[in-house]
Amino acid sequence: MSQNAAGDFTEDNGGISDKISRADKRICIYPFDTEAWSTLIRDAQSKKIEDARAFYERLIGQFPNAGRYWKIYIEHEMKSRNYDKVEKLFQRCLMKVFNIELWKSYLSYIRETKVSLPSYREKMAQAYDFALDKIGMDVLSYQIWVDYINFLKSVEAVGSYAENQRITAVRKVYQRGIVNPMLNIELLWKEYCNFESSINPLIAKKMQEDRGRDYMNARRVAKEYEVITKGLNKSAPSVPPQNTPEESKQVELWKKYINWEKSNPLRSEDTAIITKRGEDFQLYFPNAGRLLELYPVIDFAF
Repeated sequence: MSQNAAGDFTEDNGGISDKISRADKRICIYPFDTEAWSTLIRDAQSKKIEDARAFYERLIGQFPNAGRYWKIYIEHEMKSRNYDKVEKLFQRCLMKVFNIELWKSYLSYIRETKVSLPSYREKMAQAYDFALDKIGMDVLSYQIWVDYINFLKSVEAVGSYAENQRITAVRKVYQRGIVNPMLNIELLWKEYCNFESSINPLIAKKMQEDRGRDYMNARRVAKEYEVITKGLNKSAPSVPPQNTPEESKQVELWKKYINWEKSNPLRSEDTAIITKRGEDFQLYFPNAGRLLELYPVIDFAF
């Protein structure tokens, strides 16, 4: 510990090294010590990626479903413009880690690195379609839907045929989004109504009448979701039971949430929709599966 010119005490390099060493020892004793891992993550982020890569591999090896940790690793590679390594990392994690922020990072990567390619529009559209197919049902996916719509609106259309194609493409995404329960769905519905009105007010009225019921159902589910999941930590890394009061609280919240999901909140009679929602739930929240292995009193079957 040393004192600077302002009279404040700060850790010198020796103190920092000791802190890192202690964190490393803690992890050797207990590999799920997330506080110690956080100390080592901050240290890795201050290094060159070449010196931090082995640590990141160790990190995601310990927490393979933690989207936050994959994102930190990938962003460090991106900062160093190691795009080949970035793409390989995305290939390793996207299909098994359905974390909304990780997927947003993937879309940002495509947007920023492929923009100079002649095929940029096609690649960007494919990336958005891919993301919506895999993570579009996430209740926090609103921004991805909006970004895709704005991207399609920005595509240059020369001639009436091209313009009609663009309108059709934008409408298709809007109509998929407004029946998907998610936060801010009211904003998407309002934007969709304005979009249809700007094209043809008469057709817009019919479109709104035809799809209003499904939209209202999706909005109801989104509001129920907000209430049911209040206080639920869905992004925490999977760790063995600690028998703490907070852990007990999280178990009860997961039980409440899972039972709600199993109750068919969409009130749909379409078995395909019900099955897909159950499958998506288990993909999006692997920590729930881990939790339920540790607490078998919770029934995870849909």
